[in-house]
Amino acid sequence: MAKLSYRDAEGVVREHDLEDRTTLGRHPSQMVQILDRVVSKQHAVIERGDGGEFYLRDDGSRNGTYLNGNLVESRRELNDGDRITIGSTDLYFQQPEQTQEDDESVSRQFTRHDRGTVTIHSADVESEIQSRMSQSGSDRFLPEQEIDDVDALRRDYEKLRIAHDLSRSIGLEMDLDVLLEKILDKAFEIFPADRGVILLVDEESGELVPMEVKSRDREGVGDVRISETILEQVAGQKEAFLSSDAMSDSRFSGSKSIMIGQIRSTMSVPMLHDDELRGVIHLDTKMASGAFTEKDLMILSGFARRAAGLVEHHRLLKKMEDEIVVREKVRRLLPPELVEEVVSGRLELRKGGELRRVTVMFADIRDFTSYSEQMPPQDVLTNINEYFELMVDIIFDFEGTLDKFIGDEIMAMWGAPISKPDDADRALKCAVAIQEAVDEFNEQRRQRDEVAFDVGLGLNTGEVVAGYTGSTKRMNYTVMGDTVNIASRLCDSAGPAEVLIGGPTHQEVGHLVEAEPLPPTELKGKINQVDIFRVRGLQTDPRSQEEDTLPERRGGSDTVES
Repeated sequence: MAKLSYRDAEGVVREHDLEDRTTLGRHPSQMVQILDRVVSKQHAVIERGDGGEFYLRDDGSRNGTYLNGNLVESRRELNDGDRITIGSTDLYFQQPEQTQEDDESVSRQFTRHDRGTVTIHSADVESEIQSRMSQSGSDRFLPEQEIDDVDALRRDYEKLRIAHDLSRSIGLEMDLDVLLEKILDKAFEIFPADRGVILLVDEESGELVPMEVKSRDREGVGDVRISETILEQVAGQKEAFLSSDAMSDSRFSGSKSIMIGQIRSTMSVPMLHDDELRGVIHLDTKMASGAFTEKDLMILSGFARRAAGLVEHHRLLKKMEDEIVVREKVRRLLPPELVEEVVSGRLELRKGGELRRVTVMFADIRDFTSYSEQMPPQDVLTNINEYFELMVDIIFDFEGTLDKFIGDEIMAMWGAPISKPDDADRALKCAVAIQEAVDEFNEQRRQRDEVAFDVGLGLNTGEVVAGYTGSTKRMNYTVMGDTVNIASRLCDSAGPAEVLIGGPTHQEVGHLVEAEPLPPTELKGKINQVDIFRVRGLQTDPRSQEEDTLPERRGGSDTVES
């Protein structure tokens, strides 16, 4: 099957099976999305011909599409191994030909930039694999009193010295790609390997994914073929594997990957951390049989364990960084008690649009434009931020979601992204609490000879579309629909220190609120008249006699839900 393999913006190796028409570009609607600012929204297209061949063409991009380093100016046929360059991303076209001689199925294939391709082949070999290693004195570390070959001792010392240097150098490395590169560089200093691969366990799929490839050949790695049977042995049994002459080893009589690659000796060791597999280091050579010894296997296993610890350290650091980013984003939306629930995964924020019933609240300072014209910009910013701090604290106290700031206006909602049965109740109580808090806030401002803020609020309840909006670079969670528009118009119609609610909200909070109906009003932008109620205050809810009272800093004795 034809496919593209590439490494995404986060460094993760991806594969995409090609269809009759495959689009590539920056926009999320593209079948292969490439997050790069120099890539056009619709950049290039790969199409299948009538004979099964595939063609690449540029889709009018700004910065061009390149095939094997050449600008694509017309439709170009693709061949197996071709490199497609879009922005800073290299994608490799793969359509391997299957022959009768090579009847082995390809399990997985990965490309590591320009360094080469790693193909993991399934092989028809015996299920029981045990390393065949010589037990002669030259193949193992002897006690000091049994050593009589000074040259062998020097060679062993040099291997151990390099391994020790590796442990010291990788211990200071914080970049995972550089760390893996250093491991293979040192491995090539110690062992007569022609090629090396480091595979790490993908956390999502659990599969071993090649992350670093190296060849002693300056012309490039080419296609490194690894027997899936070897990997299953190393990963499943967590045992190091050594074959001193894979070409003549009867265990590989059915392994086409060994034969095609002309591999003479292989050495694979597990990267274990607390007995958990984190990856595999694989070395092979086609120069000589018996190239690797049991000593080599012991040394490689030693710093594979060290490397596994550092890979785990990198994994935990990345997880912590991701959680910090998620926590910071969620903290701006949700009250503190829900942030940890979301970050831990106990509560889920779903991406994409979905219908939800919410209560939306808008709060706006009356005549703020006139106020700001009379004050220096720095004073305006200081005062509005002080006001916002107060408002956000109250919204979070009543477990509301902060949607956005619109100038001096605040939009909040209850029911998205997390719903509760009493969303409308808490929204109404929050609005009343805000007016009480603003009264205290204004009293403090008057004592400082500062202008008071008159705030009007509008609330409405109904069905909305909730989801993420924005560009591929930045997206925000919000709600949209007629319910939101009506809430905004109610806020516009509210006078100073006034809370107006729509008819649907009054139906849900009638047991809780003292409100007077206003004449049906035709709001701006609305064809039909809307039922409006002016909130006069809260009344004791007979269903909630044991509810907590409002926080003392807001004053009042009306009961609310915490």
